[in-house]
Amino acid sequence: MSITTRTSIVNHALSLIGDSNIASFDENTARAERCRSIYDQVRKSILRDHPWSCAKKRTILAPVTTYPAFGYSNSFPLPRDFIRIISANTEKYEVENRYILANQQQINLEYIFDNDNEDSWDSMLVEAMSLKMAAKLCKPNTGSDAAGQSAEAQYRDLIKRARTINAQERPSEDIVYEESRYIGSRY
Repeated sequence: MSITTRTSIVNHALSLIGDSNIASFDENTARAERCRSIYDQVRKSILRDHPWSCAKKRTILAPVTTYPAFGYSNSFPLPRDFIRIISANTEKYEVENRYILANQQQINLEYIFDNDNEDSWDSMLVEAMSLKMAAKLCKPNTGSDAAGQSAEAQYRDLIKRARTINAQERPSEDIVYEESRYIGSRY
């Protein structure tokens, strides 16, 4: 079993656009510097694009003593490694300035965290990262954008497939009748 690393992901991306590999993510070359300069931001963007199970966490949030000026009774600080909400166990909430605003006394938060351990990634996340890196690196590395556009299209298709697989692996959620405005108005 091979270990997935930043270097292996970047080298796959570089091969997709017909560019030469790098020996190390930290090597002192223009190619490696371009990879380093965008890698973390691309990773965070991809983690926001889909609720990857390998980047999922759960935590219970308690409110802070600073209350919102209006609209909600409590504010809850987001975890440091927070990328995206999957569920906040309430229908009525807002994310504002690294806080969840809600009328709850506690938030049972399911979220996507900033998973930077590539070896723990799902194979589709590894492929998504390679494709997105290829799309971003193509023009600056090769001067052409054809392979980059192809990689971007493949990335979008992969995200659609990941959503389908995610729907199969995650059972439909129970409806919370008391919080549903639609169901409450019907019954």
